Amino acid sequence: MSQKNKTTFSLAMMIFGIMLAIHFQSSSEQEVRETRDMWEIRSQLQSEQNNQQVLQNELNDLKAVQAQYESTSEQDQIKALNESITSLREKAGLTDIVGPGIQIELVPNYGERSDPLFFPELTPELLNRLVNEINSYGANHIAINDERLMNLTAIRLVGNQIYINQRPLPDLPLTVKISSNDPNRLLSYMEVSQSRDEFAMHNISFNIEKVDNLQIPAYDGKLSLQFIEVIEDDKAGGS
Repeated sequence: MSQKNKTTFSLAMMIFGIMLAIHFQSSSEQEVRETRDMWEIRSQLQSEQNNQQVLQNELNDLKAVQAQYESTSEQDQIKALNESITSLREKAGLTDIVGPGIQIELVPNYGERSDPLFFPELTPELLNRLVNEINSYGANHIAINDERLMNLTAIRLVGNQIYINQRPLPDLPLTVKISSNDPNRLLSYMEVSQSRDEFAMHNISFNIEKVDNLQIPAYDGKLSLQFIEVIEDDKAGGS
């Protein structure tokens, strides 16, 4: 392998490893509650099952890439790596997405009541439940008020304000964008979802619509890769 191709291969493998780490790292920063209701337990179980299936699919994809890499020429190997990097960047939330999906507007519902006890109340728990339910219905990419959600995203309360990706969310209304391969199916699910009922109990309504060319921005924050270490190996890519 020429020095130029060896350098390209090494850089590609380094980016490949970083993208894998971003994609598989769980969001350990999210607060763990000691008391959970049955809805949360079922939601978490379903989310973990979905995560397990995603990991298995990723493992199968990586095995396919490995097989393709081992059976092709040097030029095709580099092409396969570049395609894998592009795919991983998309899955990790590092690219803009334009495609079919749905949009949910979370709007306050004051009704005719003036009692502060009935004012809309948005909590991180509600948003996390919504995200888990959306993911269970086959969402590809999600953004809340143009804050791209990825595996490292934490939704939590800081003081009296909700933060996503270390940035504060504004007050209601908020817009949730979800891309999907089957937006009609996702729309049908969300119109009768348990999250919709949960939000209604907190005086927040859903306005849901299908969008053919939904635009979801890439994650633009700083990635925390404190556990990533690049290992120099002169034998990378063969000789």
